[in-house]
Amino acid sequence: MIAHGFQHASVGMLRRLAQAGQFPSDVPAALMMAMRRERAGTALSTSTARKLVEYATKPPKAILDGFPSCVEHIDLLPADTIFCVIWTPAQLRQQRLERRSETTKRVWTPGLHSEREAALPGLISALRRSRRCVFVANDTTREAAIGRMLAKIG
Repeated sequence: MIAHGFQHASVGMLRRLAQAGQFPSDVPAALMMAMRRERAGTALSTSTARKLVEYATKPPKAILDGFPSCVEHIDLLPADTIFCVIWTPAQLRQQRLERRSETTKRVWTPGLHSEREAALPGLISALRRSRRCVFVANDTTREAAIGRMLAKIG
């Protein structure tokens, strides 16, 4: 997405970097310290979410991967925010998670409870009601999903 003029920030990556004690120079230290206290699989605290939004909304075009993670976060974002729900069929999603778990330190356990996962249906419903929300299929390649997303968000 960088090639298309977007800054990309991943909530999960920022959290993992912070917990490993790695602080990127382009990310505010206050945000990284806050991310260090966050737990995987849970919604960000409101104070951390505010810091994240302040950081991520500075560039004119940004993708904030993994946010919002709960309904309460929606109102923290600018009114012109476009929400993209990236959808992957369950079987393909499971295959990708298993493969990622084998090749990275990001462990995935089938059936493990995730607060964020449980909150997704309500979050998506709220996004659809409150703001511009588009669904993007991610059922083939990453490049195809990026093309679909760019076509929908203009």
